[in-house]
Amino acid sequence: MTWFHNGSTSKSLSDLDDLIENVILAPDFEKDDLVNFRASREVERLDKLESYGTQSRFSTEDGWVETSVEIALPAEGVTNFSEDLAPKFQVPGLFYRPLLNVTKAALQETMAEKFHLFPYREFWQPSPGSAPQRLYSELYTSDIFLAEHVKIQSQYQGIASDSQIENVILALNLWSDSTHLARFGNASLWPIYLFIGNLSKYTRGKPTSLAAHHLAYIPKVRCPHFVQS
Repeated sequence: MTWFHNGSTSKSLSDLDDLIENVILAPDFEKDDLVNFRASREVERLDKLESYGTQSRFSTEDGWVETSVEIALPAEGVTNFSEDLAPKFQVPGLFYRPLLNVTKAALQETMAEKFHLFPYREFWQPSPGSAPQRLYSELYTSDIFLAEHVKIQSQYQGIASDSQIENVILALNLWSDSTHLARFGNASLWPIYLFIGNLSKYTRGKPTSLAAHHLAYIPKVRCPHFVQS
């Protein structure tokens, strides 16, 4: 209780219960493991992902693929006549899921029932007898979406006319921002998220709707300093 009431005021009673039940009373708890314990060292180990060993951080069962990317770097004071002549830097540890697989997964989720697969124009009439005003609020009510929908319907018109499969457009929105991997420390990645534009922005913007699909994770790059002579 002394530990609970000293230091940070953000600790809750559930945090204290968790410390007792899941740490101190855990069957594998050994106080000797805490000898010479230093929080800063353990945070650094987490940042370096040493605790994972050779195990991948992303499950292949979810379609994650690990690869490396080669990028061309500029050299100070040197002009390269071709990008092929520029020094190369290999970036390992890039994880991604194939775009087609992520799209299929999105269409199989319950949220897909709320997708607007057929675009339309939306109007608002301020008062009886007044001219309707066109509303622009969603991707699937935009002119470009309507035009592309008509285009794809004309392309497949008359082909496999007995098929029950309808041709629709799926709008893919990509977004990225840095994210921290732990509450403490500096470990971070740059995730790339995929959002389906056929879902209303009012639903898509709610974190509780789980509308974001993880597409890729870009590692931090620490480029060496190249100087060509």
